[in-house]
Amino acid sequence: MPLKQKYYVHSAHIYNRTAQAINLKIYYCGENQHHEHEMIRLNQLEGHGGHYFAETRSYADAHMIIDRHIYKIEVETADGKTLEIKWPYDGLVDHHEKEWQFDVEDDGIKSINPRV
Repeated sequence: MPLKQKYYVHSAHIYNRTAQAINLKIYYCGENQHHEHEMIRLNQLEGHGGHYFAETRSYADAHMIIDRHIYKIEVETADGKTLEIKWPYDGLVDHHEKEWQFDVEDDGIKSINPRV
C-alpha cells in the first residue's frame, strides 16, 4: 500500500475579518511539531480586514535548507477568547502550498484556497 502524501502550508496570508483587534501567534515546525520549531507573535492585528503575511521560514539540516511548515495558528481576541486552527488544513491541493489564506472570523479560523 502506498504511503499517504502529506500536504503542508509554508507561507500564508492571514486576514482579521472580525470587528476587533486580535493578537496572533503562528507556529512553524520542521518534520514534526517538536522538531525545528519557531513561533511568531503579532500583537494588535487591526479588525475589519487587517492583514499579516506569514512568510516562509527555513532551517539548515546537514547540507540542505528545508522550509518549515505552519502547523498551528492561534488568535487571542480582545474579549478573552482563544481561537486556533491546526494542521492538516481543509482544502489543500498541492503538497507544498505557499501563500495560502486563513480568515479569522468571530466563530473560528477558516482555511481557504486562494485560487478558487
